[in-house]
Order: sequence, then C-alpha cells, then structure tokens
Amino acid sequence: MPQVGAFFATAILGPGASATAIGIVGGIVNTLIGAAINLAVAKANQPKGPRPSEITTEVRGSSSKRIRHLGRVRASGTVAFAEWARVTDSGGFQRRFYKLLLVADGGMSNVIQWYLDGQPVSVDSSGYVTTEPWSKGNIRLRWRSGIQASGQWDGGQYADMISAFPGYWTTDHKCRGIGTICATFDAVEGEDISEVYSGGEPEVSALIDGAEALWVSDDYANTRNPARQLYDVLCNPIYGALSQDDMNDGSFGTARTNCLDAVPTDGGTRERYQSGISFALSDPMKDTAQKLLDAMGGRAWIDLDGRLSVEAGVWTAPTVTIEERHIHEMEYGAGTERISRVTNLIPSYVAPQVRWQETTADEWEDADAIALWGEGEPKSLDLLAVQHHGQARHLCKQQIAQMNPRRKMTLTLGAFGLRLLGERRVAIHIPRIGLSNVPFWINSWSFDGQNVTVNVTEADPSSYNWTAGEEGDPPADAEDYDRDNPTFSTTIDSLVVVTDDGPPYIRVAGTYAAEWGYVGMMQYRRTGASEWTDGIRETSGANAYRFRSNPLEDGGTYQVRTYVAPGGQTWKQASTPVVVSDIDVVANSTAPDAPVVVSESGAAGGTLTVTFVPDLGVNYSNTRLYRSAAGGVFADAVQDGNANYATSSDVTMTRAIPGGGAKYWLRSFNSSGVASATTLVGNYP
Repeated sequence: MPQVGAFFATAILGPGASATAIGIVGGIVNTLIGAAINLAVAKANQPKGPRPSEITTEVRGSSSKRIRHLGRVRASGTVAFAEWARVTDSGGFQRRFYKLLLVADGGMSNVIQWYLDGQPVSVDSSGYVTTEPWSKGNIRLRWRSGIQASGQWDGGQYADMISAFPGYWTTDHKCRGIGTICATFDAVEGEDISEVYSGGEPEVSALIDGAEALWVSDDYANTRNPARQLYDVLCNPIYGALSQDDMNDGSFGTARTNCLDAVPTDGGTRERYQSGISFALSDPMKDTAQKLLDAMGGRAWIDLDGRLSVEAGVWTAPTVTIEERHIHEMEYGAGTERISRVTNLIPSYVAPQVRWQETTADEWEDADAIALWGEGEPKSLDLLAVQHHGQARHLCKQQIAQMNPRRKMTLTLGAFGLRLLGERRVAIHIPRIGLSNVPFWINSWSFDGQNVTVNVTEADPSSYNWTAGEEGDPPADAEDYDRDNPTFSTTIDSLVVVTDDGPPYIRVAGTYAAEWGYVGMMQYRRTGASEWTDGIRETSGANAYRFRSNPLEDGGTYQVRTYVAPGGQTWKQASTPVVVSDIDVVANSTAPDAPVVVSESGAAGGTLTVTFVPDLGVNYSNTRLYRSAAGGVFADAVQDGNANYATSSDVTMTRAIPGGGAKYWLRSFNSSGVASATTLVGNYP
C-alpha cells in the first residue's frame, strides 16, 4: 500500500518529527487531512507563497527564489544578467543594453502579452516593441521556453547575447529547464532619454502560459484546470514529493471533469473552476496544494487504499443514512459559536481586467446569517489562484455556508458506523428533532474497538448552485496612464488610535493617486526613532488604502507617514510622504478621580505625613506626591519619591520636608498615565 500518509504527516508536523509521531498522524490522516490541507477561510496560518505583485516585479539578488508557474499568469523574473554592449547592426555601431530574466523553473509554454513598466505593449514578428514611446528605443523582447520537447531546453542560449559578450556569456550558460526572457534596449539621443527611459530601462513582465502539467499516464499539457495542476504539484517527477501510484486517479479524473462543467456567467457560460498559480519551489507543498484546492472548492483525504483522493466543489448526495436506531449517544447543538460566526466575505483574486494583478471581488453576504445574528465585520479570503470574479464569489458562497452550519452533532454509533469509513458526507434521519434525511459533512471519524464516533456539521447543498445574477460586477478595465504627466500623491482621511481591540494600535485610511502598478503605503515609528516600520495592509477599495500598525506601547508618541510606491518595491517612495506627528497612543484616556486628603501634618525641617483616599475604580493605577518651594505653584513642582500603588481605603505617605519649607500636592494616574486633577496637601514654610 502506498505510504502517502507519512508524507502528509511530515508536511503537518515538519521534517524534524519523530518516526513515532509520523506514524500516528499517518494512521489517522484519512480523517484529518481535510483539516490540514483544506483550512479555507478559518485557517490560523494562511498558505505561504508570493503574491502577484511580487511575481510581476523584477528581482535583483543572488538569493532569489526559484519560481514555477502553472496555467496562465503574469510574471517577471530574476535578473540573471544586465550589461551594456557595443554591437553592430544595419545602422552601424550601437550601444545596447541586455537584460536576461529567469522567469519559469520547469519552463513556460507561451507568451500572450508583453508589459513594460506594467503597461501592455505590442511587438512585431521579431519582438520589437511598436508601442510609443518605447518604440524609439528599438526595444526587443524575446523568450525561450526552457522545455526540452520544444527544442529550447536551454533557456540562456540567445546567439546575439553570446556574440555580444564573448567569454562572459557563453554556450556553457545554459539555464537548462528554465523559461527566460531576453530584453534589449538601445541607447537613445539625449532629448529622448526622459521620455523613453525616464526611470532607467523599463521593467519587463509578460502574461505567460506556464509549464506543461503532468497528468495520469505521464501525459503532459498546458492547463488551467486546478485538479490537473494539483496532480502535477504533488507528483511531478522533478518537483513533486509523491509518486503517481500514491494518487487515486479516478478521483482526480472526476474532479477534473467537474471543474470543466459549464456554469452560467454574464453573456453565456464559463468553466466552473479555472486557476493559474505561481509558487516558489521552497514554499511548503501543502500551502501550494491548499491554494489549488481552495480554487476549486475542493477537499482532499486518504482513501481506504492509502491513496490521495480529491474532489472539486460540486455537491454529491450522501449514500449512507444514519437513523435514530443506529445511535448510541448523541450531542447536538448550534453549528457555530457566536464569536466564530462570519457573515461577510471579501475575496482577493487575480483579475485579467486589471492586467492580471490582485484585486477584490464584490463582497459575498450570508443573508440568512445576517438575519439571525446581524452583520459582522467583513473577513478577507485569499483566492490568488482564482482568475474570475464570479468564481471567487461562488467559492465565498460555499465557504461561508461551511463556516455557518445550522447544526453540529457528535454521534456514537455501533458497528453501523464502520460503513462511514471513507465517506465524506452522510444523511441523518431523526424526524422527532426535525431532521428528515438532512445531509451532513463528516469532519472526523474514530473507532475505539467497540464504537464509532463521528463529528458532523450540517451541509448546504444549495451553496453549490450558481446563477449569472450572483456573480456581481467585474472590475473596470485598467486605464493606460499618461507617461508625460504622472501623478503620485496620498491623502490621510482617517487616523484613529484603536483601544478596544487588545493592545492599542493606529489605523490609517485614505486615498492615493498613482500610475498603474503603484500602491499606497503606510509606515510608522516611535517619535525620536530613526527606523520606520511598514504598516499591515487591510482591505480597501480601488485607489484607496487602509493600514494598521502592530500593537504599540501604551503612553508612547508616534509618527505616521503615507506615500505611493511601486507594487512589490514598497520601500521606494514615488511621492512626497504625508507625515502626521505627535500621535499619542493612550489605551485608557479616562482619568481617575482626584485623591481626597483625610489628614496631613508637618513642618519645615520635619516630616510630612499625609493620609488620603484614592479612587479605587477601574481607572486607577497609582498616586504621586509633588513638591515645590514654600508658597510655590504646581507648575513648578516636581515628583517627590516613587508612585504609591496601594489600593486600601486609607493610604499614608511620609516624606522629609526641606529646612527651607515646601508646598505639596497629590495627583492620581490611570495605567496609561492619564492624570487626575491635583489635590493640595499643604504649605509648610
């Protein structure tokens, strides 16, 4: 039997897990793999991996990651070579800049569209850019697939580049198995530099079809089908960790077919599920697999033969029914706790309309849940392998139904429960409590040698239905920007210190104006510090931003700044920062009541004894004694000794009075340092 369970045990526990731990997890993986690989919205740790803005940005550095692409994606790459050369062409000698990008580990099948600095450009049959103003630079864009069957296995073998750099770039620089882009830029006259190369040579990216994906019986083909892409991710002979013997080919075939089903969309139909994914080879495989499962609303588990099985998000009725006579014990209750209920989801996905970059689809609302519990704060859902707004919303519909089930049950069954081994769904028929063949998801199954225990949550088959009217509106097509008059600016429309959500933090929101491919950014720092810290991006609309800081020190003073930056290079300021200073972070702004003096005595050169009653409410932390010269005012007073944190009804403090006399006051503070009014103790001349 294939030992796929041990692989997933290692993926869950980590490569350092003991053989015993792996054996235990491997033994129960058939019931828990859905939780490990299909965490969906409620996962504590989102799947790791690069975001679209990172993939479409050139990377310059020797430690860059190896990226593989499946399906249709927009990508740039790692700059492997960048240098000027003096070459001869039909016009004589010419200075030409060569830039080689390593784009696709495992190769790429096609280039559909070229981009310079995020703008789509046209090229002629030889790859020369014909779009102004870049056409003045005699810019040429070419690619090699890195795929052996195409005759371009060696992605680095551009003959003119080898000729231009003898001894520096040679036939030994093969870049075998890597899809590459070679871009050349000719020098232009001085008056054209600011127009053609205003920021240096433009960044290059392309809309590509990625590597050919492995399928059953060693069939390779380019595909946008998430089930087929998942099969390749898991058991590609070079990049995968499993063998094809570990796969339940029948389940993958059914999932692939279900993904191809036609569903209604505006103006016709579309395939139910499509995907395109870019992932680093160093990313945990379970994270890459999770993204593809999420893209098809899928589940994965180990079947009774020890093979990995999957299914796409298509409803299949259960084949087993539990009746009351089968049940030994039953726990029954509401499907979710109030604190866990989610009523609104906003999916992030990749939209062709915005040049294959990340955006958000219209919010999906669970109308029934809102009617029962009220509307909660929207939650975001990353679906970055999804490339259609309707598909993203359909997946939200399915996920929110699973997050808000009407009922959950724990059932103890006798031998009948063995029939549920390997089942994903079950019908429950108990008419006396209103269950008439109601479908449930089987979340876990266990057998103690005598009884079977299953945990189930109610399923909603209607969440898999879809109409064109549910799709919402696609994003508007991205507009070309005016290269002659680019605008970069930000506004701060809202800045608040949040004190009712754990430790205090700053939240900033506003709008920004920028060219396509640029984003609004926010940074913050403690007043007087030299380094700025990036804010945490939150969901916002088009041409808007919203950020929050990390938890901040109570009582600290901070600065915030916002600016426009290129996506993926957020440290580059493309606009003058808008700075707000002297932001006081105070968790509790309510002062305690002033202390009440019960008795006091003292004389110059003697001892002050004061007894007082502090405010013992929730806003009280400590009381401090202040001293000035005899007859002075509080503005000239300084704290005398340490603060007193006693919380008894009568507190006594003693201090030595200077020989020249002194005047004393008391003042109380809350935990954030907010002070009460002062209370005069006495003047002792």
